[in-house]
Amino acid sequence: MPIPGGARYRVKTTASGKKVRLAFQGDQVVEAKNLATGDTHTPAEFAADARARKTKRHPAVHSFLRGAGMKSW
Repeated sequence: MPIPGGARYRVKTTASGKKVRLAFQGDQVVEAKNLATGDTHTPAEFAADARARKTKRHPAVHSFLRGAGMKSW
């Protein structure tokens, strides 16, 4: 996916030593590219990763929270 003009690029080294090129539009990262493997990640993939990182709760906890009038996440 091409990045629109005006994007700024920064190369960062992760805690594990991998180099990643970040493309910014304003103050948001719109693309991340692993420079060693060439893998590119987009905002949709960032969101999917965030959803996958959410902690999974036991179903009994969800039903307890719903019974107490609270939202379960």
